[in-house]
Amino acid sequence: MNATDETDGKSRVKVLVIEDDTLTRLTLCNLLRKMDYSTVEACNGYTGLMAFRREVPDIIITDIIMPEQEGLETIAEMRAANPNVKIIAMSGGGTRRNANYLDLARQLGATETINKPFRPNDILSVLNSLQ
Repeated sequence: MNATDETDGKSRVKVLVIEDDTLTRLTLCNLLRKMDYSTVEACNGYTGLMAFRREVPDIIITDIIMPEQEGLETIAEMRAANPNVKIIAMSGGGTRRNANYLDLARQLGATETINKPFRPNDILSVLNSLQ
C-alpha cells in the first residue's frame, strides 16, 4: 500500500486504487496523479478496506477479480460503511453463472463501471461524471 499525496496547500480529490495487477495499478495511479488527483494504492480487497478506513478516500476504483478478497465483497462492505462513497468497479471481463461482474458490482453499490483495458479518456470521463 502506498499513499502518494504531494502536499501543495490545496485540497485534492483522493482516489483509492485497488488492483492486484501491479502494472495496471501503477499505470492508473500515475495517470490519476497527472490529472491532479491524490492516490492511495492497495493490491487486494482486504488491504483496500484497511486503506478505505484509514485514508477516507473521495473515490474508490476497484478491480473485481483479486486474491485475498475480491472486489464484489469489497464494494458491498464499503457501501455499507459509507452509503455516499463513490465507487468505480473495473473488470477485464468474466462471468459467474451467466452474470456479468460489472452488473453485479452495480447491484452491490458501484456508482460507475469501466471495462478493462481502458484508455486514459475512459477514466477521465468516468471521473468527470462523478463530480
